[in-house]
Amino acid sequence: QERLKREYHSIRQTNTEISTEFMQRFLRLDRFLRAAVGTEEEHAKNFQ
Repeated sequence: QERLKREYHSIRQTNTEISTEFMQRFLRLDRFLRAAVGTEEEHAKNFQ
């Protein structure tokens, strides 16, 4: 989890990384962030 938080700040494709590897890494990070934020309803409720 901490690794994913660090990765969020440096999400860019490396010179040695093919686009499908980058996309897999990006989608893994996306799933983590969505789980951390919660649903849209939960998010809206927290900011009311």
